[in-house]
Amino acid sequence: MGMAMVGYLVGGLFLGATMAVEPVVLFDFTQGAHSWTPAHAVANVRVTREGLAFDCVGEDPYIISEPVHQLPLGNRVLLTIRMRSEADSSGEVFFGRDFVPENSVRFAVDNDGRWHEYEVILPPQEKGSRLRIDPARGEGPIAIAWIKAVDMKPLTAGKWSPPVRSDLGDRPHTVRSGDVALVHGGTQWDRFGVWVAGEEMARSHGRSQLGLMLDGRPLHLDLAAAVFEVSTDAEGVLCVMARTQDAAGANWTFRREFVARGLSSSPSPPLPSSSVPGAGAIDIRTEFTVDQPRAVFHLPLLTLLPGLGTFGEEKAQAVLPGVEYLENEPSSNQADVRGEQADRRIAESYKLCFPMMSIAAKGCYVGLIWNRSDRPAAVFDSPDRVFHSGSHVMGLWFPGVGKHRLENELEAFRSLTIEANTPLPFSVTLIGGRGETVNSAVKQYVKLSGGFPPVPEFDGGFEGAVRLLASGWLDSKLHEDGTWRHAVWGDRFPAHPVADAPGYMLWLAEHTSDKGLADRLRAGANRGLERLGPGGNWDAGCSHVARPFAPLLFGHIEPYVERRLAAARHALDEFDEQGLIRYRPQPGKPDYGVTHWEDHANGLSAARLEPVLEAAAFTGDADLARAALDILDKQLEIYRNTVPRGAQTWEVPLHTPDILASGRLVACSNLAYQLTGDPEYLNAAREWAWTGASMVYLDPPAKGPVGLYATTAVLGATNWTAPFWIGLPVQWCGLVYRSSLADLARLDEEAGEFWGQLAAGITRSGLQQTFPLDDRPRQGLLPDFFHLREQRRGGPAISPGTVQAHLAEGYGKTPIYSLHRLTPDGALLHVPGGVDQIELAGSAVRVEVDGWYSKPYWVRLVHLRSVPSRIELEGGACLATEYGKDRNTLNLLLEGEGTLVLESGEPVEQDVRTSRVSREQE
Repeated sequence: MGMAMVGYLVGGLFLGATMAVEPVVLFDFTQGAHSWTPAHAVANVRVTREGLAFDCVGEDPYIISEPVHQLPLGNRVLLTIRMRSEADSSGEVFFGRDFVPENSVRFAVDNDGRWHEYEVILPPQEKGSRLRIDPARGEGPIAIAWIKAVDMKPLTAGKWSPPVRSDLGDRPHTVRSGDVALVHGGTQWDRFGVWVAGEEMARSHGRSQLGLMLDGRPLHLDLAAAVFEVSTDAEGVLCVMARTQDAAGANWTFRREFVARGLSSSPSPPLPSSSVPGAGAIDIRTEFTVDQPRAVFHLPLLTLLPGLGTFGEEKAQAVLPGVEYLENEPSSNQADVRGEQADRRIAESYKLCFPMMSIAAKGCYVGLIWNRSDRPAAVFDSPDRVFHSGSHVMGLWFPGVGKHRLENELEAFRSLTIEANTPLPFSVTLIGGRGETVNSAVKQYVKLSGGFPPVPEFDGGFEGAVRLLASGWLDSKLHEDGTWRHAVWGDRFPAHPVADAPGYMLWLAEHTSDKGLADRLRAGANRGLERLGPGGNWDAGCSHVARPFAPLLFGHIEPYVERRLAAARHALDEFDEQGLIRYRPQPGKPDYGVTHWEDHANGLSAARLEPVLEAAAFTGDADLARAALDILDKQLEIYRNTVPRGAQTWEVPLHTPDILASGRLVACSNLAYQLTGDPEYLNAAREWAWTGASMVYLDPPAKGPVGLYATTAVLGATNWTAPFWIGLPVQWCGLVYRSSLADLARLDEEAGEFWGQLAAGITRSGLQQTFPLDDRPRQGLLPDFFHLREQRRGGPAISPGTVQAHLAEGYGKTPIYSLHRLTPDGALLHVPGGVDQIELAGSAVRVEVDGWYSKPYWVRLVHLRSVPSRIELEGGACLATEYGKDRNTLNLLLEGEGTLVLESGEPVEQDVRTSRVSREQE
């Protein structure tokens, strides 16, 4: 993450708009420069028949205006810029009397040399405000034709009728599914309550109002006064209907059906089954009809108030996937982002990773699922500051964000037209069940969706992926004569010798059908090893995902072991008695802990512990393993049922929910399970894996091939202001999380395929986002971020290793590295490749080794209980052995693949505790 450009652009809506506001032309540059001046890295400014043309001649070019006297004041402003660019794709508009970072809006630029119009939203402006346009970050020609503005004045002042917790009557109508019961009163539209496992969880609004324009004036139609009917058919479907007439004589009909979902047949082992018959889901199908055309500015499809009259403003957790992930704290707070962007009560649809929202309280959850293509405004406020009801709000309203409503505005600024006698249908699914956290709601969403969505197809398939990543290692600006940068971004990342690039290149060479490409990859890998020198630093890497395959491919294992062991022992000193890392501000950096209620976070602590557990698994040091496991036990207890956060405190607040934190905690739990065999660690890995799922796009957010399985990195902003990362995927963060999922898929015998699909989807999305071959400097590199609506890449171009680390698993190929628990007593095998089968036969262990390297390679065994009396690779050869007596480890140099046979010899003393139970007994 870092150095991103974020756009707040205006999308469209499918219904016709009325009351359109005419734009004001602020500047017509075909008529002159209007006192705009070049301020930095801009030259050759000239007025042409097409507009104001100039050349960007350096880094961070921009032009500035004098005070803009025609700029609308008092309301938000829609600014439209018609521009042509042949520079890069990053644009930014500054506003106000002073140009400071928090007073800017960022947008993606189509730099194809053609005219395009860019719309950005400015907050309310004051007299004397100026504009500054940064059309690019670097060099290139620019032309601007004109700049226009629209005053985005809401149609109403936002006076909302308060909700009512009405009596449901003596003989209410009830619909049940699983633990969910919807109880509807028999006298009025929109008067129902929701119970989950016997607990009252939510109420409907009870006094819904329709907002419409009549004779150019906004009016409200009270639906509580409508003539009401209710009935239940033979199949148990509850149908309610209301009829009313507006002041101009149009007849309105409102109809709802409440339909209980049956049992799900989705074969997803980690998903919870309902405690009683039913899916824990009720479909609510609503239809609105009017017999004359009407312009509507507020159509409440459904408004639900969790906690109304019961648990109130308290909660255990809440989630709006990709936008909010809360503990018992307010939504739209400024702990993660400050200023106008902190308001997330109505987020633009593409920012949601999937269309669901949920509140968990009292050991249960309640939530809503809808169809994104219906394009409602998703209203989420916890606690409720819309109606001030003393509860929470989850609503779905028309119109949605776009041509009629601004993001985070409760009031629309344009109405939409409903045609006469044309039903407007809408469906939403009410969900509920038992659960201490919103993980249960996310599981329910996936279950009702039939599992995770299909994995995206990458153009060119596996062979195309190999060629693309190879181009990154060989032909992009990342590579410089056997050295590699972490990323291509000006001169900010110098090239240096690394150990991961040669390994990744050799794997690609073994998997391409192009002999010429394979030869180039092997030559490039050899040059990289030459630059490292003999017995090189195998820790040196340029990728976000680190796998210990270098010593297994290139030898010199024991020096690597000693370095890892020393670093891990030193790292142990950083943890306090509670097993935590305490956040401390860094010199010259903001205090990222100032908005969190604690001086620690699960992502911060787990990120430091993960390499210690990795070292324990690779070195075989029993003391290190015990110490690391004890720390993890403390962390898992302290952070049980909490939101993942705080893994990126180099630029993001400690409080900020974070997919990297999920990945680190899954990885720690995976390693602990492999070290001990304790199923509690496997359960912990599963639960932490679910915390990250809410930050993965499981529903297509925008038009275009890229979207599914893209990942939102953090639910906040760098330095609380910009870049603003919500709705702007940062796939490298998701790929780190993906790596932990790929490992979990190998460990979880019940749900391995399930986790593997999620991991593969994130990998494939990473490939889709990767710079293509025709982008010569950045070909094969992963963009730091991706603009979903514009389908454009941006930011630093990152090493291919981040995507490639688990490319194999995404295509059913042999992994570049894997770790396996061989025996119940804790022996571990590290292999540059995979293991197809492990068989315990008497005193022998038989392991089907699936190696990918055509040259000799090492495997490493740790935590041995005895020295093998027989070592043989059936189908290949064992060329050398290195036994480490101090820690009972064994390195084997193998050639080929086949069945590795280890016949037990004399027992050796070992003191690795193999379960939580045994640790407690010691």
